This record gives sequence, structure tokens and C-alpha cells, in this order.
Amino acid sequence: AGEGVLKTIRLLCLAFLIASIATVSASAKDEGFSGRWVLDKSQPSRDAPGNLETRIKQDGSGVTIESTFKEPDNGIVPLLYLGVMTTRMHLSVDGGAQQNQIGPFQMASKTTLNGNQMDTEWTAVVKDDQVQGHWTHTLSADGKHMTLEIKQSSTQGQTVQATLHFVRK
Repeated sequence: AGEGVLKTIRLLCLAFLIASIATVSASAKDEGFSGRWVLDKSQPSRDAPGNLETRIKQDGSGVTIESTFKEPDNGIVPLLYLGVMTTRMHLSVDGGAQQNQIGPFQMASKTTLNGNQMDTEWTAVVKDDQVQGHWTHTLSADGKHMTLEIKQSSTQGQTVQATLHFVRK
């Protein structure tokens, strides 16, 4: 009878261990975009904001993005990163219009959330020039990596784009 009890205990311990591992690996995936994200040093992006760290919070009202970063040495944020290099921004994810103050600029945006992808269309007026952009945040299947594709264009014909790679911390 003693061996039967030990075998049952071993099986229960093994089942608990497997369940614990599955829970830990699924937790990052289940959090969606919420969490703390830092630039992936193994995939550097040209002209990426220094020390960019982003905290994303998802709730019933949408997505709040809070970021910290190294200010550019010249004090001028590249236009490409308008909205990315901001300390706090709220996005409605129902496709409705959302207004955010980004430094001296007023930005209007519409965001939709579809599974592991969040798309934002935005517009702002910068020095009498209409600027439009599109962000696509994409989560990896395991929820541990996020890619931010940035596209921006102005009425003056300037078009730029960048891709930032993040890891969950």
C-alpha cells in the first residue's frame, strides 16, 4: 500500500508541475498588450528613441500607453515618433475618434483591436502641415514580443516609416 501512495503522490506532483508551467507560459499570452515593454536590443531600429520603455494598460475604456525615453540631445522629437515619444496617451479601441495632446500638437486618432493586432490611424497639424500616420502593434503568438510598425506622411510629400521591436518585461 505504501508504494501505491508514493506513486499517487508522484503523479499528483507531476500533474501540478505541468499545470504550473502551462499557467506561467500562458499568462503573457493572456495579458494581451497590457504590460511593460522595452526595446529589443537584439533587433535594434535605426533612430529609435533611446531607452524607450512603454507600459500598456487595457481596460473597458480602451488602451492607455505611458512611455519613458531619453530626450533627444537637440530637444526635438523626430516627426516619425510623434505619439510614440509621449509620456501618456489614451486610445479608444472601438474605432471611435480620440483626441490627445502631444506636446504642442493636438492629435486625433481611431484605433481598432483585432486579436493580436491593434491598428491606429492618426492625424495632427504640425507647423501648418497636415501629418497622417498609421501604427500597427502586433503581438507574437506567445505574447512575449511586440512589433510596432510606424508609417507617417505629410501633405508636403514626406513619407517615412520604421519598425520597433519590443520584449515584455
